[in-house]
Amino acid sequence: MLGNIDPELLEAIAASPYSKIKYEYLLQNDPTKIRAEELRLSLNEEPLIIPEQLLVENMLIPSSQSEEPIRLRIYKPKAKQDLPVLLYFHGGAFIYGTPEQYDFILFELALEVGMLIVSVDYRLAPEYPFPAAIEDGYDTLLWLYENVSKLDGNKNMIIIGGSSAGATIAASITHLARDKKNKMIQHQYLLYPPMCDTLKSPSMDSLAKAPMQTKIAATWMWKHYLWNVRTHVPKYGVPLHEVNFHHLPHATIVVCEFDPLKDEGKLYAEKLCLAGTSVELLEIKGAVHAFDFFPCLLSETFYAQQIELFKKIINQKK
Repeated sequence: MLGNIDPELLEAIAASPYSKIKYEYLLQNDPTKIRAEELRLSLNEEPLIIPEQLLVENMLIPSSQSEEPIRLRIYKPKAKQDLPVLLYFHGGAFIYGTPEQYDFILFELALEVGMLIVSVDYRLAPEYPFPAAIEDGYDTLLWLYENVSKLDGNKNMIIIGGSSAGATIAASITHLARDKKNKMIQHQYLLYPPMCDTLKSPSMDSLAKAPMQTKIAATWMWKHYLWNVRTHVPKYGVPLHEVNFHHLPHATIVVCEFDPLKDEGKLYAEKLCLAGTSVELLEIKGAVHAFDFFPCLLSETFYAQQIELFKKIINQKK
């Protein structure tokens, strides 16, 4: 079955120095070391040049739950006003990852779509398990709604989104905002999201040893994220454990053919649809989890598709 993975993608994964990091082993034994390993590799990379038409800045905003402020990384096309807004959460199994790792995607996405992107440097497990990331994300949503006009953004066009664990966080915040009668979020954009900690879906078993995401890695990811609430199902911690799927914003959900998480994303889409929420569900054939990080035709094709997806979302809300 795994033999149908896009061969050019597999070559790109094998050629990446990040493939030498023993993610599965470290998730079990020393999860925070992943950050140090990724930082070491990133220091050997040529820094990206910020496009001339783009303003990129870091900003600190207050946290309601921590003495430390929340860092935001902001991408804004210059000389533009009333921009649609993407509130974004990076991936990394709730444990590692930074906003800067997504610069190569978000630089161009902000310019080509014409939107303001606000990426959240949320607190990471295991030092800060659930609900720290949700708290940071919701604080940012509230701050954004009140202050986004100062950044030339439109508070009536806020999309929430993320990739991998970041998509999980985005989905959880969407439920929280709905329960608080907060209608700030207009759309949710979820890219290959982990949606359930039980790991009992058919794809989780059949693709348990897939490249870039394994069942063992998923097991430890959830353990670190939910370590302080293991005795019960935490509200807002695990999206597929939510009971109420009504009155949520429309969604775009992207899953990958050879990702063990794909059935979770599909089931989440089904629950939204049954509750009356409009969902666009896409399955990227030949792709594995986090495929878009690797240079190949599959990633380039999806990037162009992603631009059109965001333009469609924005135009539907006008």
